[in-house]
Amino acid sequence: MKKKLAVFLLLTAMLGMCACGSKDPEVTPTKTVDTFLKAIQDEDQDAIKKVYEESSFDIGKEAWDDTDGEDDEDELDASDDSVRNVLVKDFYPRLIQFEYKMGEEKIDGDSATVTVDITTYKMGDTFVAGFKDFFSQAMDLYNSNASDEEVSKVMADSLHKKLSGLKKKEYKETATFHLSKENGKWVIDEMDDDDNEAALNALTGGMMDATNKIDKMTEK
Repeated sequence: MKKKLAVFLLLTAMLGMCACGSKDPEVTPTKTVDTFLKAIQDEDQDAIKKVYEESSFDIGKEAWDDTDGEDDEDELDASDDSVRNVLVKDFYPRLIQFEYKMGEEKIDGDSATVTVDITTYKMGDTFVAGFKDFFSQAMDLYNSNASDEEVSKVMADSLHKKLSGLKKKEYKETATFHLSKENGKWVIDEMDDDDNEAALNALTGGMMDATNKIDKMTEK
């Protein structure tokens, strides 16, 4: 009886050693992208840092900065407080309300792609509509020597009117996320790089497309 007990204890110890010495299974590119998207929705920068090439990712900043033409939202001066309020209350919350379904994964050495079906609000089209509404009033504002605060207020009102009307998620696009293996684990390439720009556009409901359209509007 003692001999059987000793053998049992020895086997249990050996199994424990094997378990402690085993490595966690590799996190796949699909799981990496899934973690990234959930972290964006949860605004969890710690989780993003673990799966993203850069140290952080701010979807609101990525979407707005390209449209605004500034490198940092903090560069908006006091006259833009009304616009900032619209971004905080109407724009940013809708950006993280996207829905997604994981698709096909492809691995080629230390590179990989994962497709994701994105469903979200038509943020890009709505922003373009808001700026068109603002531009229709802009000439009268400048001719009347309106202050920067007054101009920003009109812009904010135009954007708020359009964004607050977004009730349904009607933007649907299949995004392809590009990843690289670094130090033995998969990470998502920078979202503003050429490879992932289309994915960023889909994730933000067409905001990259909106940037190009607004730029053309301002060039006229």
